[in-house]
Amino acid sequence: MRRSGLHIDTPEDMQLCRSINPMPLPLKLMPLSLILWSLLFLSLLTVRVHAQDDLQLFGSMQTVFFHQDGQRESIVPGFAEPIKYAESRSSFMLQQLDLFMRKELGENFTAFVDLEFQLNYSSDKNWGSMSLQEAWMNYHIDDALSIKTGLLYPAFNRLNEIKNRLALLPYIFRPLIYERLLSEQFYAEDFIPEHAFVQIYGAVPFGNFFGDYAVYTGNAEASYISRRTPDGDIHADVNRDFEFLTGVDPTNFNLKLLGGRIGLRSRDENINLGVSLTHDYNNLRDSLRYPDHILSQSVHEQLGDDAPRYRLGADLFLRHGPFSLETEMIKVFYDTDDADLPNFTIEQAFLHGMLGYDVTSDLMTYVSVQYGDYSFGVDSDYYVYSVGGAYRINDAITAKLQLVQYDEALDYLVNDGADQYKHDLALRFVFLGCSILL
Repeated sequence: MRRSGLHIDTPEDMQLCRSINPMPLPLKLMPLSLILWSLLFLSLLTVRVHAQDDLQLFGSMQTVFFHQDGQRESIVPGFAEPIKYAESRSSFMLQQLDLFMRKELGENFTAFVDLEFQLNYSSDKNWGSMSLQEAWMNYHIDDALSIKTGLLYPAFNRLNEIKNRLALLPYIFRPLIYERLLSEQFYAEDFIPEHAFVQIYGAVPFGNFFGDYAVYTGNAEASYISRRTPDGDIHADVNRDFEFLTGVDPTNFNLKLLGGRIGLRSRDENINLGVSLTHDYNNLRDSLRYPDHILSQSVHEQLGDDAPRYRLGADLFLRHGPFSLETEMIKVFYDTDDADLPNFTIEQAFLHGMLGYDVTSDLMTYVSVQYGDYSFGVDSDYYVYSVGGAYRINDAITAKLQLVQYDEALDYLVNDGADQYKHDLALRFVFLGCSILL
């Protein structure tokens, strides 16, 4: 499962592409009026056929069977005995389907769209979700300078830009903050910039290496974006009196995202490392997203509603013979003068490491470990251990196996230490699946 760089958005990179060629219905099945309209349409279509024949439709999907066992023990104020839960479940699912569209718009311009479907998506049954994850235009001046505008995954560490290229990853269950199914559960946007709207980037060669860079800007985090509530009203955390559209950012520019990455990459792609940094604000108004056992009241009082946030990331990829090593580190800082006050602790951090071994050119095995802390002022840590493999059946199909162990411990003192909220959670997963290139 080799990867050859960060900007993977061509059908050649995904190994398979399909051109769109409109096909008229058989004439004998059409009434006269429909035939006349079809002839008019086809006459107009012939003018554009040469412009359309390079529109490429391709993509990937991942089908999965999984089994889960879980146990949780909680100590809750007001209960004399610990509360214990246990569950076991098994399910088949279409984990994710991404349809990619790509079109060359002249010599230097390219357009790209990623339409994402999750979990057996069905609108009439209210299953899963559908979302537009990427829709951008790229202006390529030369290798040292390109400009990308639109809805895009920005350059932050190594995995962020390719997290939806399922066929290029050995995992079924991606590292937690990159796993699209868990983006709300583990506050992914606290750790990574999920979207930007303008990015300037390039690669400068020197010797056997390239120096990579990217700078970008975009909207404030998703929790600021205006949206429609279940009762039909349009909701926004700021500028509520002037809100009349959903899906727009009503904040001033000082709350927007600013970020970038600088990296070093060998020409043979066996070495790739970088450092990333962003600045934006965390919206702490949403008490449902940040309950008391995740965001302590004392920390909330010091940070306020719009918490100035820095994300610092570092990534490293090495390959030597059949071995590969992939690591990422993310640390989240909050800019406040009260950081040295008693009981003011923010320990948001994420670490991921994967060691892979290519048994053959088509079979890769790996082990990985993750550590995360996604709380404020609360002693909470989780560890994830994983072992798996990916076997490339052919150029379009890869079979995958992954075993995952998730352990989390949370300890929170409330009412000045008089009461304690605590839980220990253990989850075990078995994943069997296939990544399929379309």
